[in-house]
Amino acid sequence: MNVLAWIVLGLPFVAFLILLAPPKEPPRKLTRALAVAPIGIGFLLSVTIFGVYLSRPGDERLEVSSLWEWIDIGGLPVDLAIQVDDLTVYMMLVITGIGSMILLFATDYMEPDRDYRRFFAEMNFFVFSMLLLVMAGNFFFLIVGWGLVGLASYLLIGYYYDRPSAVAASKKAFVINVIGDVGMVLAAFLLVRELGTLDYGEVFARADSELGQGTGTSEAIAFLLLVGVAAKSAQFPLHTWLPDAMEGPTPVSALIHAATMVTAGVYLIVRCQVLYQNAPIASDTIAVIGAITLFFAATIAFMQEDIKRVLAWSTVSQIGYMIMGAGLGLYGAAMFHLLMHAFFKALLFLSAGAVIHALAGEQSLNRMGGLRRHLGWPTLGFLVGAFALAGIAPFSGFFSKDEILEQAIELGAFGISLAVVGTIGSVMTAFYAFRAYFRAFEGPDREGGYGHLHRTNWRMVIPIAVLTVGAAFAGWVQVPSGWHLIDDWLEPAFLAAPDVKATVTSEVIISLSTFVFGLAAIGLAWWMFGRGSEWRLRHANVLPGVRRVVEDQYMLNEVYDEVFVKSGKDLGDAMARDVEPGGVFRSVKTTVGVFLAAAAGLRWMQSGLVRSYVFVFIVGAAVIAAVVILSGVI
Repeated sequence: MNVLAWIVLGLPFVAFLILLAPPKEPPRKLTRALAVAPIGIGFLLSVTIFGVYLSRPGDERLEVSSLWEWIDIGGLPVDLAIQVDDLTVYMMLVITGIGSMILLFATDYMEPDRDYRRFFAEMNFFVFSMLLLVMAGNFFFLIVGWGLVGLASYLLIGYYYDRPSAVAASKKAFVINVIGDVGMVLAAFLLVRELGTLDYGEVFARADSELGQGTGTSEAIAFLLLVGVAAKSAQFPLHTWLPDAMEGPTPVSALIHAATMVTAGVYLIVRCQVLYQNAPIASDTIAVIGAITLFFAATIAFMQEDIKRVLAWSTVSQIGYMIMGAGLGLYGAAMFHLLMHAFFKALLFLSAGAVIHALAGEQSLNRMGGLRRHLGWPTLGFLVGAFALAGIAPFSGFFSKDEILEQAIELGAFGISLAVVGTIGSVMTAFYAFRAYFRAFEGPDREGGYGHLHRTNWRMVIPIAVLTVGAAFAGWVQVPSGWHLIDDWLEPAFLAAPDVKATVTSEVIISLSTFVFGLAAIGLAWWMFGRGSEWRLRHANVLPGVRRVVEDQYMLNEVYDEVFVKSGKDLGDAMARDVEPGGVFRSVKTTVGVFLAAAAGLRWMQSGLVRSYVFVFIVGAAVIAAVVILSGVI
């Protein structure tokens, strides 16, 4: 299995190198094959590994493979190693399975683009980076993959480098993710200081005895890792980069939101569950951050007019559910929602991408309406995705989101309070998801009609169709009070998970609440937006102050600009104006002046006459001889 796992990891990297190699743009057919085939083959190999592991007992589903010792510093060996276990295989299936669908869709979506080869090279590099992150066998290569994912996102978010907004968005994403990288590196330093190793197996085996339960060191490591989680998974207060990431092409948005990057934080918490079980304050903080994020992101999604930004804020909110669940120790429920979210969020983005493609780049909901009569598969895909996102039975999101809330209720007052926030967030999600659907696909056509719509061919339809089936039915693999296939598969990887099972009472309370109130929210969305724009325009100026604050994302971008960006610029200006001329430049000039004056004072010694140099040499030798004789050395 180790050989197959290395092949899965290597295929997208090889494709990345091959796509960059030709000096000129290769034929589009060749580029498409190199773009999709490595990820598709990787998925088939991941399925093979899954099948082999499925036939093994749980305690035999962990293999560590090292190619060579990468470095050894002061007795700290770091191997180029991967670890393949239940959790790794789970993430490999998500990344390659969903990723292959997104890349297939992109082969048609990006067809008019001039940098076709560059786009797919960067996409394969993105997939490779994420695979390295989840397959790494130690914290060193976890951090390497973590950083490479940030680099890949920078390249893809800023793919349209001739647009200032895209460049600004890519820099913003990179800077915020580097903040997370710093937290990860500092956590690794603490692990090396305390345990002398970065190997997963040794760290997790020795964490209880050598780091301790609730100690300052355990909490510090967990909080530093949390910085990386918040940055990569766009959680409050480091969430502001993700909506701006919509400047990249729609397939990039789908890959970031559904199969890679933003799920990395959830994976990290689950992988480091032993460390978080030893840090109860950090774990509770994670759960609270997830609850705060899911609520406020849902309110912001209410006001978005860009169809992609609606989905972006929904991702921030849905990742909040996963982070909340992981913080509460509900690792199986968090990973279950990660998988279901991958299906319906990829579906929503690809369906929205098909709409944008048909409308020649139009993304504003204000310029849409009645598309159900013109676009078949995108309409069906977006509708099923909206039901799954809203958590309406029997679609996939119903099972996974409710499982987090049902199990949270069993954890006492703290869990109940977070479950209440999550339930309110679920109702809000149903409203904004169907607000977007009704405004784009129902009601009358936009003013002036649509004219010619760009064709959607099979390379866009097949991924939408496959993901539609997944978003509709994948949740049945983990039915309440029935099958628990995800839990059964991941159980060997849960080294420190508390045994929390939802009771029938909690299942009934949460399921009825989310279903009934969710349908009511959908009905409200239809009443407000499903009959055209008249009602919306008539009430557009209600509570203008509140609307402005929510549309501005609670002014967090302005706060960050004022506190960090502008203060940094002001400091730089002050240094350039006051410190540099009077300090740096003056010290340099003073130093130069001293040497020039010394050179001018000694210039008389350089006469250029040989007899003068010989005379000085003889005199010097005589002086040295006299000193030696008089000192009694000879």
